[in-house]
Amino acid sequence: MEESELRELIREYAMQVRLDQGEASLTSVLKHVIAENPGMKTQVRSSVALIKELIGEVNSMEENDLSESSSGISVDESSEYEMLVKLVSQKLLDSPELKKDIKSLMIYGSYAKKLHVVGDSDINFLIVLTANKKSEDAIEAITSIAEEIVTPEIAHIFDLMILKEDDISDLEKFEHVFTYIHALYAKEGELIYGENLFKDLKFTNKNIQDAAKLLIEDSISQFFEIEKTAKEEGLPEDELDYLLGSSIIDIAFGLSCYKAGVKSVKMDLVKPDIHEEIIEVWGTDSEFSSFYPLFEKAHAFKLSIKLPESDNFREDCENFIQKVIEYTGLSG
Repeated sequence: MEESELRELIREYAMQVRLDQGEASLTSVLKHVIAENPGMKTQVRSSVALIKELIGEVNSMEENDLSESSSGISVDESSEYEMLVKLVSQKLLDSPELKKDIKSLMIYGSYAKKLHVVGDSDINFLIVLTANKKSEDAIEAITSIAEEIVTPEIAHIFDLMILKEDDISDLEKFEHVFTYIHALYAKEGELIYGENLFKDLKFTNKNIQDAAKLLIEDSISQFFEIEKTAKEEGLPEDELDYLLGSSIIDIAFGLSCYKAGVKSVKMDLVKPDIHEEIIEVWGTDSEFSSFYPLFEKAHAFKLSIKLPESDNFREDCENFIQKVIEYTGLSG
């Protein structure tokens, strides 16, 4: 495709995304371009600077000019997600027997805050069961329903956590699986049925920092486990960079929560599209600001895009991890 045609195509996608989301971002625009035009992946990989320039132009346009210029490219942001939420809700609540055991059904995280990245972000479902002797039967029934609903095509966006009512006062026992950070986002989540049992839960900065260290530690372990597996199984370079990039994003998220504490939920720090928010929250003179290009590369790799000057990606990742370990006091 000629550059002039590429410019026009990217501009149209950016305008449609901005109309739908309020602002176009590199991640959201590229996601749609590649999904709708898979044959353009190679050309897109070498055109990131141009695409960012066009996104900047579109975001600076007046809204009236934007609506008049849009060609109506279809960008269906949430049909798959909405379908899954409706299906899970219906299946769980259609059974009067099971419904009696469900104290709360909600979603939390990036989808609940409408900051998700289509095809990449999970829908985080949270079910809290009433404290009774039949809760194990309810867990078995819910698990069976989930297995029936979640096909391989949508399994990558489905995440389910089941708690019992009395678990909420003892979240430490879940370690990194459901921390005070998850609970903090659940407090601001979208309630589907019942009551939000996290509304009155008190959070301290120490709660969030301790939880952040658990998440960081787990993500660092995953990073080095991926490297080990790559050497043993000979993972392709692109696949390795994709997986390592995901771990770096998780570490950056945990570090953001560690630095911001309880305020992190008000700063819209949600995965996976976090690198733009990090710069705003941490500031341009942060002790970690030299790693901002690393976060951009990590997100690009998640989109199968290799940014210029990415040759030192893994070395930069390890330098970032070492600085995080030093900053948080984790054992190396």
